[in-house]
Amino acid sequence: MSGLLAWLAPAVCVGLIINAVRLRGRLRRLETVPASGRPVDPRHEFLIAAGVEMTDGARRAASYHASRDHLDVLDLVPTDLTVERALDVARMVDTRTYRTDRCVPGRGAFQALLVRSEILDRAGISPREDFDPVELVDITERVKLFASDSTDLAVLPGLRAARDDAAMRVRVQQRAYRFTRRYQLFPFVPQVATGIGLHYNQAWGITALALFWFQPFVVCAGRVPLAPRDLIRSPLVRILGGVLFVIDSVRAGRTQSARAAAAKAAGLPADPVKHAARVRRAASRDAYHREVQEGLDRFLRRARDDCPWCGSTELAVRLVAPDMLLRKPGEFTLDRCEHCGHMFLNPALNAEGQEFYERDRYDGLRADLGERVLAVIARDRRDQVAAVRPFGLPRTWLDVGSRFGHLPNAARERWPATVFDGADSSACLDEGLRRGWVDHAYHGRLSDIADSVAGQYDVISMFGYLEGSEDPSAELDAVTKALPAGGLLLCELANAESVQARLLGRFWSGWAIPERAHFIPVDNLLAALTDRGLRPVLVRFAAPCGPGDLTLALRFAVNAIAPQPMPWLRRAAGPVATVAWALMMAIVSPLLTLARVADRLCRRFVHAPRYSSTCLIIARREL
Repeated sequence: MSGLLAWLAPAVCVGLIINAVRLRGRLRRLETVPASGRPVDPRHEFLIAAGVEMTDGARRAASYHASRDHLDVLDLVPTDLTVERALDVARMVDTRTYRTDRCVPGRGAFQALLVRSEILDRAGISPREDFDPVELVDITERVKLFASDSTDLAVLPGLRAARDDAAMRVRVQQRAYRFTRRYQLFPFVPQVATGIGLHYNQAWGITALALFWFQPFVVCAGRVPLAPRDLIRSPLVRILGGVLFVIDSVRAGRTQSARAAAAKAAGLPADPVKHAARVRRAASRDAYHREVQEGLDRFLRRARDDCPWCGSTELAVRLVAPDMLLRKPGEFTLDRCEHCGHMFLNPALNAEGQEFYERDRYDGLRADLGERVLAVIARDRRDQVAAVRPFGLPRTWLDVGSRFGHLPNAARERWPATVFDGADSSACLDEGLRRGWVDHAYHGRLSDIADSVAGQYDVISMFGYLEGSEDPSAELDAVTKALPAGGLLLCELANAESVQARLLGRFWSGWAIPERAHFIPVDNLLAALTDRGLRPVLVRFAAPCGPGDLTLALRFAVNAIAPQPMPWLRRAAGPVATVAWALMMAIVSPLLTLARVADRLCRRFVHAPRYSSTCLIIARREL
């Protein structure tokens, strides 16, 4: 063990050097806004944090820069930004791809924003010049959703940053990185590793300390004004981040207590926002409790004794598992047809059950996390979308099971001139329509709208859609009806015959029970497509998009032992749960790192059907 720990300090040194080069490149690519004498465009609004100063000349320059570069949103970086805040900008924003990558979240200096008024109206935001920087974190994220490829950031002369408040910086980091109190120590892992490495390897430990001390100056030299005092101040500020967090928490607690006392005297809630959130969670908890008390059997259809794919009665239990993602109550049985290999949820969920188990999965209480996960998956699917390139330029595209429209949003990077429409049964798609991610929204399943969209689309895409449908055969019939001659079906499905599905058992992420109700063997699907006049022209096996199988299996294991407090669990976060979570993370964190590496290698090199968790199929409608 001591031999491994002796290599800890050299590893930290290598990491610090690589990271310094990476961050320096990001800061050097930041463009500086040139001066302009043109008046401010009346369509441009400025959202400014309290304490930030902006001259009239700076407003004119920013407005002209945004108009010239066709930007709807421009994050304005002050020239006098401190070293620590400049490092934060470099960590959060990849300046090479920020504007063109439609899937990355909105990030910046959180000092001032220029936003076109139409974007503010669609996002439901009113302009002010006294925002809290934490508020600007949320605003920056939101406006980027409505201006996915027309958001950028630039250094603006004439813009003076607010006074550097270490406690405020900690709160901004908490919000931007979604750090809760139990995640707060994660940024200090390099410092802890350096301290451990110093004990086991003094020479490399001292080198790591020196690199840590001078890293800000390597990153910021020539881009951020540096003063001699920063040589001492900057590393100390980073080291004392945890202390500052504690101090900030104490201050916030005192302020909150004073406000609570005043509010109580006036007969009002201490914090209206938190009070409203608590009320919503309490109402949700009570609603879930009532529904569970009424019994879970009412969420299920009658179990069937024949295969929904081939009609055979030779059925065997393949898996019994709970909802591994949300840990909602109930267990589900997955049967396998011994004749054709089709697997299906038996009994399946009825409409009321689907509403119960889908609620708060990607919206509601988990809307923020759900959207981030969908964005990561959509970003990874851009190569799959590009797979239709050899078959011609798609003019119109319908994504079925689109949810918010993350896939069409990502696909626009590959096909900017294509019209993307979406179809989904949930109301999430209306939000995607407001953001401009889809050009038209259809509510319902493909089998419901096939007649109305027949012959309109060059490509129909289905990612994980058939597995979640009530009747996959009916949806395939609808594809045949909707696609014109020569049209393409782009379909991805989980490969339940893979080694991962067998070895990981209920922890395999591909099951996604009860969201997915059917698992169709690839050969079965290819035969069904051929029977319907859809000729397969590409079959490609690969690892899943987003977090890989091993990474998610470990996360599911942690969630099974120390689950997040959610209303349906009727369990609040307490000391025991926090300690259990901390112990689990201490054990699992090194394994998670190895799992991520293994998953990345699988995604790059593993394409054999036996070891691949997904299969991508492109089929052309015969003339």
